[in-house]
Formats: sequence, C-alpha cells, structure tokens
Amino acid sequence: MNTAIRDFDDWQNMLTAVCGYFTFQPMQNKPFSGLINLGRFGSLDIAEISGTIKQLKKTERDVGQSDEANLFLILGVEGEAVLEQGGQSSRLGVGDICLIDSRRPSEFRYKNGFKQISVHLPEMQTREIFRNRKIPLAQTIHHKDNDMLRASILNMYGHARVGEEADYSAQSKTEELKQNDECFKLLWQSIFSDDPVMDTDILDVQQCRRVNMFIEENLHDADLDLDRIASGCGISKRSLYRLFEQHGLSPYNWIRMRRLEIARNELMVATGAGKCTDVAFKYGFNSSAHFSRVFKNKFGLSPRQFQNHFKFDS
Repeated sequence: MNTAIRDFDDWQNMLTAVCGYFTFQPMQNKPFSGLINLGRFGSLDIAEISGTIKQLKKTERDVGQSDEANLFLILGVEGEAVLEQGGQSSRLGVGDICLIDSRRPSEFRYKNGFKQISVHLPEMQTREIFRNRKIPLAQTIHHKDNDMLRASILNMYGHARVGEEADYSAQSKTEELKQNDECFKLLWQSIFSDDPVMDTDILDVQQCRRVNMFIEENLHDADLDLDRIASGCGISKRSLYRLFEQHGLSPYNWIRMRRLEIARNELMVATGAGKCTDVAFKYGFNSSAHFSRVFKNKFGLSPRQFQNHFKFDS
C-alpha cells in the first residue's frame, strides 16, 4: 500500500488526513520528496511517514482544527529530529522512541528530512494504562533501552492491514488485540522499568477497561449507542459520561472518532461506485452526505478525495 503523492501539497493533505492539522515548513535547499503509508493492527492505526521537511508545528489553532484524541508513539527510522511539547524536548535518533499528545501543541524539527513510524494509541486506552502515572511526553526512550518495544512496533507495522481482508477472522483480531496490549505493557516497562501497575481494584479502572473493550468490539454495530454501552458494561449513563469527561472527551465524539478511523482504513481499498456509501452505512452514518461532511471535518479531505490519494499494491 502506497500513497499516490505527487508533490508537497499532496503530502501535506495526506499528513493532515493521517495525523491531524500541522503548520509545515519544507526544506529550501532540496526538492521535496515524501511518502505516507497507513495501516491498522488490532485497534491501532500505524503510519510510516517520511519527507524532506524542516519543521512540523502543531499550533493552538491546529489543535483547535484537529479532531484527534491519540497519543503518537513515534519510532525514529531515518534521520534525526528534535520533538518538543509542554516544555519538554526529545532528541530522536534512529531507533529512539517518544510519545507526543495529539491534543496539545508540539513542534518537530529535522536536519535533513526524516522517516518515522507512528503508532496511534487511542487516548482512552492509554489513560487506562497510565491511570496513576504521568505520561512522559517528548522524552526520549533511547534505542539501547527499548529493544522489545521497538521490535513490537516493527512487527505490528509489518503486519498492519489495509481494509478488512478476506481471511481476517475473529481469531486474527483477538491475536492482534493481544499484541496491542503487549505493546502497551512494553511501553510501560521501557518508561518505568517495572511491570505495569494496573490498579484493578480501582472502580474507575475496571469501568474504563470494560467500556473500551465493549466499544471496540461493537464499532461495526450501527445501533451502538450510550444505552447499549452502559447496559453492556453494567454501569449508569452518568458514570459513562464521567469516565470520558475526566479526559475532556465525550462518549458520542469518541465513538464517532473511532468509527471514522476504521472507515478511513477501509476506504483505502474500497473501489467502485457506491463504496463510500457502503462504508458510511456500515459504521452507523445514516447518509453519505453526513458521512462525507464529518469525514472531511476530521481528516481535511472528503472520502473520495482521500481514496484518490491511495493505491493498494496486493
């Protein structure tokens, strides 16, 4: 799977569609080249991104435009970068890893272009894991300390899917979700040098885990709503709202975001007349016009424009 990128404007559009809005500064002393590959492994989107870029900056305005709620787990593949967020600075070399919050301003500076793999960790799942610890943003996990985490990221990227493959069974999804959990565990160990403290006796943690699992397992159900989630998880709707409000989110917006991210993955291989409409109805959008509007609001491109930027190599 490769993006059909012709120039800097194409690359900018695709990066917006994959990672949200940024302010860009290309390099002046060389012609632009870049590539963006996107796939999905379990519940995680994974992108390989490269470009001859001097600076990427997510301003307050960019944050306001972006409908994102992910932490980006970034692995340096080529080049050297300095990543800044919240007063912290990470120097990212080849094999190094760091975390960046998509909902906060950040800055990425490069010397001679770059290649990175970015694993998009859904914020509700990440907050579940790091419940009682501060998430270390823009802090380098050096390559000498992250062997197993780096191998996990590369394995997931190497096996990431585009669309719903014919042989993608419930068992395959279960195995991928287990590997997602292992990645979270390895991330914890790389940061804190011990085993994850899950605090399973804390009610909020138990509820958050049940809600995350229920939503992920039922995103394909067009009838998924808050009543079903609350009933399926054995909690009240008020408690459901409270879980999300703790992190500045709403359950309605969260479900919409997660569905749109899956729909984006399927659109990369959906071809033929009516396929956008099929994907829209599959994920609970009651009209193709509504789907197109919310898709463009989130990703900066309409579903058809997004499709036109991708070609799938089987």
